[in-house]
Amino acid sequence: MTYAKPEQELKLIISLGANIPSKLGDPLRTIAAIRPQIEGSIREWNVVFNYPKNQAKNHVKSLSFKWAPLFETNPLGGPSDQPNFINTVLVVEGEGFSSVKPQEKAAIDLMKRFLDLEKIAGRERNNKEIFWGPRSLDIDLISWGGLQ
Repeated sequence: MTYAKPEQELKLIISLGANIPSKLGDPLRTIAAIRPQIEGSIREWNVVFNYPKNQAKNHVKSLSFKWAPLFETNPLGGPSDQPNFINTVLVVEGEGFSSVKPQEKAAIDLMKRFLDLEKIAGRERNNKEIFWGPRSLDIDLISWGGLQ
């Protein structure tokens, strides 16, 4: 008897959080303002890396963006006097990912797009002395299929 190998779910999982004001406002306003920009970046990235231009319109519509509620957490590591974080998670799935094979090049490109969004919010990555310090916006690509 043999068992079929389970299909790997091709979901994109992203986390984001903030604990200090940004150019977009307080952490709640920052996350609210950046959400549509994250979705737009993912749609654009999906077209560039995953589909021929003539099919892109239908595949972009098939993407599903599922946002977790906002939640507040204590900071882990870093300075003990920093404010709590406001966090959320985004899961992206749908037909738009059904034929996509996760690949490092595409994941790196998506992360660069997220870093550009962090800059829009005023995120500075120059301070190498404080690794887990306060952030105006932090966007992390947690996993995409088998890539983590």
